[in-house]
Amino acid sequence: MPKVLVADDNLDMLETLDRIFSFYGFDVIRATDGNSAIEQAKAAKPDLIVLDGMMPEMDGFEACRILKSSLTTSDIPIVFLTANYTDPEQRVIGLELGADDYMLKPFNSKELVARSKSIIKRAQLLKLLKSDNEKLSIKNERIQEELNILQEQSKSMEKDSFVDPVTGLYSLSFFERRLHEEFRRAQRHHTDLSLVIVQINHLDKLAESFGQQLGNYILMKLANSLLTRTRTTDILSYARDAKFYIILPETDQQGAFLEAERIRVTLSSVDFTSDAMFETDILPKRKMNDLKQISFNVGVVSLPENIGPEQTEEQLLNLAKEALKTSIRQGINKTVVSHFDDNASQES
Repeated sequence: MPKVLVADDNLDMLETLDRIFSFYGFDVIRATDGNSAIEQAKAAKPDLIVLDGMMPEMDGFEACRILKSSLTTSDIPIVFLTANYTDPEQRVIGLELGADDYMLKPFNSKELVARSKSIIKRAQLLKLLKSDNEKLSIKNERIQEELNILQEQSKSMEKDSFVDPVTGLYSLSFFERRLHEEFRRAQRHHTDLSLVIVQINHLDKLAESFGQQLGNYILMKLANSLLTRTRTTDILSYARDAKFYIILPETDQQGAFLEAERIRVTLSSVDFTSDAMFETDILPKRKMNDLKQISFNVGVVSLPENIGPEQTEEQLLNLAKEALKTSIRQGINKTVVSHFDDNASQES
């Protein structure tokens, strides 16, 4: 039975959340403020924490910061559920603090439970991934062996043009095919569609510093992090120009911006300096600082609700590329969103 900690100073809302989660088979723990939520989380180790944004004594944002900075609670996923902090900027702050999702009141109970189950499952997969990575890094010989195995797997995967051999994500050719399909579907049914391009900065320099095998390991770890923190409906691909191309079906401009920021924050939070692999004799320690050069720029574009038959997916892709160029001109770790109609940009 999954265990959820719900924190809200409104007793009626707390009772409602208790009933909803209990109905769907959750073991529910209650807290009425941020301090209590932190104490309960450390004692009970729940599978998920649902935080209200505005609470007495300590608000949800401060509680989230403390929970994510503590070794005992940092891996517990957090969902903000609030009626007070509704601006996109406040949502981004919540995501940057480490929250896994940000929902507004009033909410749909089935959606809340579905998202909660998905986040818990994703956290469990991430925990397994971390465990596997730690096991792979015990000895130099085992590390080298696993890298050789991955290299052999990459060679075999090259036969499949739909899969990138290093990351395991879809290839650029498959991305172009799926973009055409999703664009036509959105055009036909008048549904939302967005596209995200993520540039990995200095990836070529890292490959030169660490060698191709460790460079590939860096790329694989970024791809794994991306896979565990994106939605199952998102279509992820990687191109050899150090870019992730991500299709977001049924996602409007605001949702695309939030998802793009989540992706940027996720990738930026990957910590290689504490990875046991880079503490071995394979890599000279003087090169460790090169890992800190990794940064990301993001370009995003969304379709309008109604698009004409004369418009194409190439226009969508070109606008996303232009948004990425604008992001790069503004500096590292920037996100720029362009609208398909007027090419207006939203920046972060």
